Amino acid sequence: MMRRQITIALLAVGTVVGYAHGFSSVRCRAEARRDAFQRHVASLCVDAARQAERPERPPLRSAAPARAGAPEADIGVDR
Repeated sequence: MMRRQITIALLAVGTVVGYAHGFSSVRCRAEARRDAFQRHVASLCVDAARQAERPERPPLRSAAPARAGAPEADIGVDR
């Protein structure tokens, strides 16, 4: 009888410890995911700030109207 009670007690303690470890693991991983997301957002903000500080480049194509005899560029507007 005593052996059965000890086995039940050990199983109960093991169950409680197992659940505690599982919840602790989930919490730790949630904190790690949140920290990684915060680092990602911070890097996006830093990249945007650095890009805003750069001088603007001239456009690749000139804004001048095309010559009278030149064919129009196909830019896909009417598609």
